[in-house]
Amino acid sequence: MNRIKVIIRSLLFKLINFICYGDLPTSYYLQKGMIIGNNFHRQTGTKFDPSHCWLISIGNDVTIANNVQILAHDDSPRFFSDYGKLGKVRIGDNSFIGARTIILPNVTIGENVIIGAGSVVVKDIPPNTIAVGNPARIHCSIDDYLAKCTREMQVKDKVFGKEYCNRNLSKEQKEELISACKDGFCYIQMGKVIEYGRKS
Repeated sequence: MNRIKVIIRSLLFKLINFICYGDLPTSYYLQKGMIIGNNFHRQTGTKFDPSHCWLISIGNDVTIANNVQILAHDDSPRFFSDYGKLGKVRIGDNSFIGARTIILPNVTIGENVIIGAGSVVVKDIPPNTIAVGNPARIHCSIDDYLAKCTREMQVKDKVFGKEYCNRNLSKEQKEELISACKDGFCYIQMGKVIEYGRKS
């Protein structure tokens, strides 16, 4: 009985996401030929070019945040000619694509890359970098970014354990986090998120 409830809840969640955000399930994209690596996590509102998703490949250990759009075609030339353009999109292993990012056709994002929220990726992003902006430009290396985060985590009362990583925090826990963020970022141990375990 519990298994049936879980299945019904899952289907309702997918239906609500489709109605509210236009989300198609990840399984739809896999069936259409899109390649998705292991340990893939996709948040709500994310759209992969449904008509040309077979031109998109995503590596292992990739997270794509809310409301990201990935396009593999460009119909703008059709207004002046009979032709549209197609281009592959590749996202390398261990990459994070920030919320509301738009990735245009014919782009490769290397391994170990972070794309900042709200970026528009119009050209290749090399491995081991962070890119932000419209158009997205290299901001720094992953090593420099992680060194900065490590320095920030050395500050007393700025680092919190897994017990702070849930949606039902107590009032006291919320106040601690608010206080920790008053002069900058604080850090919460979250662990890796795993949703999908298939590569086709």
